[in-house]
Amino acid sequence: MLRAAHARWRPALRRAARTLALLSPFLLGSCGGEGRTRGAAASNALLVVGYDREPDTLNRFSTHILEDVQTCVIEGLVTNDEHMNIVPVLAASIPTLENGGVVMRPDGGMDVTWKLRPGVRWHDGVPFTSADVKFTVDAINSPDYNPESTDGFDRISSVDTPDSLTAIVHYREPYAPYQLQFVRGALPRHVLEGKDIDRATEYNRAPLGTGPYRVAEWKTGEYILLERVPNYWRGSAFPKIERIQFKFIPNTTTRVNQLASGEAHVVALVPWDKYRELATIPGLTVHRMPGNSYEHITLNQRQVPAFRDVRVRRALTHAIDRELIARTILDSLAPVVHGAIQPVSWAFTDSVQHYPFDPARARTLLDSAGWTDADGDGIREREGVRLGFTLLTQAGFAIRESVSQAVQRMLRDVGADVKIQLVDGTAISSLWFEGKFDAMLHWWHMPADPEITLFFASDRTPPAGRNINYVADSTLDRLMYASDREIDQARRRAILVRVQQRLAELAPEIPLYNVTRLDGVPAALRNFKGNPTNTGVFWNVWEWDVGTGPTAPQG
Repeated sequence: MLRAAHARWRPALRRAARTLALLSPFLLGSCGGEGRTRGAAASNALLVVGYDREPDTLNRFSTHILEDVQTCVIEGLVTNDEHMNIVPVLAASIPTLENGGVVMRPDGGMDVTWKLRPGVRWHDGVPFTSADVKFTVDAINSPDYNPESTDGFDRISSVDTPDSLTAIVHYREPYAPYQLQFVRGALPRHVLEGKDIDRATEYNRAPLGTGPYRVAEWKTGEYILLERVPNYWRGSAFPKIERIQFKFIPNTTTRVNQLASGEAHVVALVPWDKYRELATIPGLTVHRMPGNSYEHITLNQRQVPAFRDVRVRRALTHAIDRELIARTILDSLAPVVHGAIQPVSWAFTDSVQHYPFDPARARTLLDSAGWTDADGDGIREREGVRLGFTLLTQAGFAIRESVSQAVQRMLRDVGADVKIQLVDGTAISSLWFEGKFDAMLHWWHMPADPEITLFFASDRTPPAGRNINYVADSTLDRLMYASDREIDQARRRAILVRVQQRLAELAPEIPLYNVTRLDGVPAALRNFKGNPTNTGVFWNVWEWDVGTGPTAPQG
């Protein structure tokens, strides 16, 4: 039975893979051959970034879209380096129990003292102080502001500022991910105090920061141009690059072609099927590293009643041959994974329930859930309702479109009717934020801390978090919140192992594969180090240099 089902859609998969393979050289050749338009070479005067989508806002607390542009402008108290270490930026050091920066209170709460780096100023010359940290917490917890997430901040009771360089954050309970609480930085109090932050258009399109760059121009639909700021706090020698242009190129093929032709100098997250072609282009380095990210299918239980039955969710997972997708469409560069915490994390375990490709098992599960094909049209029904849903994913993302089509065929084989909806990457934000979709093929780029409460706790649906599966399980909730309250890493990992096992049992989403990072950069770009986390590759842009110093490592 398994082999027979396999054979039905394998030719279609092969056709898709062959089409991609045939198209790529042609498209690259049409742009990269004689007579093509070549862009100016990367230099410290201008670096052009081919970017997959236009940001909805540059306010770091108001968006879930990758924050690469913002990272160049707004610095956090901390960031993540290329090894997923949490390192200080605007903070003078990382507070810990050992250095006295973290104190557990007798009443069960926790106090964290952040010492800020002296001498840092906002781009307008006003000193960056602890008052900005306090203002940020108060703003995010205020009913007058609608941030992308309040997770973590809503566990803070107050912030004291005994002096301009000290912020003492008081938590109602221990909060293990506290070190990343301010990775997005702070809002400038002297600019935003008394204003409606949701409608502060001037700030949200050109935010004030302390980083190496500021926004020079945002041409809607085309690009955002950043220019270096004078008197950057790291010294006049930084940043090295004068201007960075983020050019909006939603179509992956166009983006990769421009990388190949030199019209774009940097493209993060190059599609896997392009890797072998791009790796041979002189002057270009494709940096490769395992990502702390995973592609998956979110199953919106609020929108689709069938998804509320765990037998249906397990059946759909069994029905998808993820290994075949990884071998064909992903060129074996993105390994299959079975959960939200990735192998690069210290909390990862593979000791969880797996769902191998088994369409016979999928059909049995659907039968037991009452979904049968009574009228013989190949689609199952129950109580007059067809087993069907719409799978939303990003338009112009060729691999996602191919994976969606493969998933559609595989699920059809077990009696589920899937329609594919392609939506612009920026427009997806509002749809998921409002829960207006059935299922979604997308990825989460995870932070260095393995907290996943944000994604699966029953009280972390938007806007409190990112539980867009709308899963609700009291056992999972209890375990996740217990892990958040455990500061000791060994004990916390033991709880997180149980979290991952419970999550796999519930199968609220369908994990597909790890997002191995392939980032295309000029071979002449020095100090490019990459980053596996959601911090992104621009975390150390201040030291990027085209032409001097050690070269970027080859992928």
